[in-house]
Amino acid sequence: MTDRDLLTGLANDLIAQLEDTGHARVAGLLDALPARPGERPEELLLDLRLVDDRRLALALALRAGRRFQGLRGVRLDHRLFLYLPLALAQRERMVPLSLVDDTLTVAAASLDPDLGYVRERFPSLDIDLLVSPRNEILVALGRVGA
Repeated sequence: MTDRDLLTGLANDLIAQLEDTGHARVAGLLDALPARPGERPEELLLDLRLVDDRRLALALALRAGRRFQGLRGVRLDHRLFLYLPLALAQRERMVPLSLVDDTLTVAAASLDPDLGYVRERFPSLDIDLLVSPRNEILVALGRVGA
């Protein structure tokens, strides 16, 4: 199942819930998902405030069989940004959390962030990808950039 399939299923569930409560105005949401080229579909759901970022992250993690990790109060190790540059982390909405042996644990707001740079530069490094709420990632990245 692809990232888009998971989000489409989530959006369908959301639309059904909203229609049940009389908010049928979002019935065109699925048509709008592919209409913003270069942007992930979940960004649209979050930008329109149709879903809470924590609930979306949890739903994505559960449906994809990945671990969910909240980032409130998490202290980031600035040295890990040597593996995952800050500019890439900001663009892809992800943060490196830890490096244990040859495994870099990364929290991301989506299921398929661009990790090509990391894989290319550090080919023997395994990447453990977790799902985290977008807002919590942005807050954590803001603390690194400050």
